[in-house]
Amino acid sequence: MVILDPEAIVIGAGPAGLLAAAEIAQSGHKVQVLEEHPEIGKPDHCAGLLSASGLALLGLKPPSDVIQNRVSGARIFSPAGQSLLIERGRREALVINRSRFDSWLADRAKDNGADINTQAKVLGIRTSESQTKILSIKEEGMSSERSAQVIINAEGSRCQISKALNLPVVSRRSKLPAYQYEVKGVDIDDDIVEMYYGRQTAPGFFAWLIPMGEGRARVGLAAKDSAKPRLKAAINHHPVLRERLKGATLERGFGGIVLVGLPVRRSFAQGVVVVGDAAGMVKATTGGGVIMGGIAAQIAGRTVTKALDERDFSHKSLSRYESGWRFRTLKDFRMMYVAQRALSVLSDKGLNSIIEDAKSMGLVEIVKEEGDMDMQRKVIARLMRNPRTFVLGLKALKYIDPLV
Repeated sequence: MVILDPEAIVIGAGPAGLLAAAEIAQSGHKVQVLEEHPEIGKPDHCAGLLSASGLALLGLKPPSDVIQNRVSGARIFSPAGQSLLIERGRREALVINRSRFDSWLADRAKDNGADINTQAKVLGIRTSESQTKILSIKEEGMSSERSAQVIINAEGSRCQISKALNLPVVSRRSKLPAYQYEVKGVDIDDDIVEMYYGRQTAPGFFAWLIPMGEGRARVGLAAKDSAKPRLKAAINHHPVLRERLKGATLERGFGGIVLVGLPVRRSFAQGVVVVGDAAGMVKATTGGGVIMGGIAAQIAGRTVTKALDERDFSHKSLSRYESGWRFRTLKDFRMMYVAQRALSVLSDKGLNSIIEDAKSMGLVEIVKEEGDMDMQRKVIARLMRNPRTFVLGLKALKYIDPLV
């Protein structure tokens, strides 16, 4: 199906854009998705770890060919090699094939009535006198224009469209370079994700090892700079990772960006809403954005549907979107940002102290009881109220890195 005169246009066919498009299309409105790459989901740039509860919250049940593994917990390594296991006794996270996941979301949006165009790169956008949004598009080597009453910007963290519309963009300081390999022949527990902290390994973030099952895994790292060289160094020299990957074969590598900031100050304008990475809707603690961005995207879809029903694309009408996602998620975003910033300013001695003391003080039990991969505010708030956390924090204060 080709929609020649869409009522709404979605820029970008990542999860956020496709979830918003599905919401609009199922209401019977004409929506078109423009994706600049030839194939949905490629190139992929995601660790591919999603919570089962988060997917259920979005009403998503991926088919078996999308799911590569299920995990039940995480093992966190301090710079000194001490480990902390957080396991809740059930497999609550899915390791997915991200390109297949995106393709499945695209099929779902199409089934709802959305039109998806690949190799359609948006070059620019302007507003007509009647407030219609007019997009300049390069499609199959040819330039054209398309118009719609409302635009859903799901372009990702580059924020070129947001900048052209004078909307807030994701801060450069919030973007960390990341790199990841898929490997086979790994010595790892298939049930447990591993996270490696340390300023020598991944300053500002962490390295990860995510089991895909049958001895395969994704090993990656995000840091303030030089992600690929740092990952290679960790694979060759980190005392734990080196053993895990001894004899393993690197199959393919790919880079990306991890966001660690707060969402943008404003995510809408007359005739425009911004969703997903383009709005900075990512968990600062882990860099994951599919679930939290998906919540906002579905709110965006419902807001745009109402605007189309009422033929009202004003600032006031679309402000319902921002009110909705802020009510649902902003407190969690803020709490996760505070937690990430607190960890990022510690020296390796401080990180060692946090991980070792959390284990000895029994704080892991709170995480096991209250933890949620996506909505982390509740567990962080409970930890912050705990007197033992106050003692742990006082001990760590002396390890703040003065250069950060």
